[in-house]
Amino acid sequence: MLIVLHLLTKSMSINNRVGQIIKKTTISKSAFSKATGISTVILSHISSGRNKVSVTAVEQILTAYPKVNAEWLLLGKGQMFKDGIDTETTDMLQYQIQHLSEELERFYKATNGKLTKLLTSIDDLKG
Repeated sequence: MLIVLHLLTKSMSINNRVGQIIKKTTISKSAFSKATGISTVILSHISSGRNKVSVTAVEQILTAYPKVNAEWLLLGKGQMFKDGIDTETTDMLQYQIQHLSEELERFYKATNGKLTKLLTSIDDLKG
């Protein structure tokens, strides 16, 4: 299994590897954009293959995520991370999970309130 993953990663383009980093380090391209300073438009162009990954973009990624293995990013050799995800990344992910949890709670309350009003309206119509 590890050999298959290694071969898949090795044949993966740098654009695909950037996509993998986005998936592993953030919840969205927007969050990755904020962390790296690479515009969401450029990230979309990289994802679609329209743009190649520039040296500047590589520098921005490696600066924002110092645990990303540069050799893996550039050449597809080795592991994605030098020695696992760093605490800064896990802290950021925990913050994002908390934020999503709060957002989900707000959505639930808003939806539940609307549902209650609709059920009340139906009961009123029934008489």
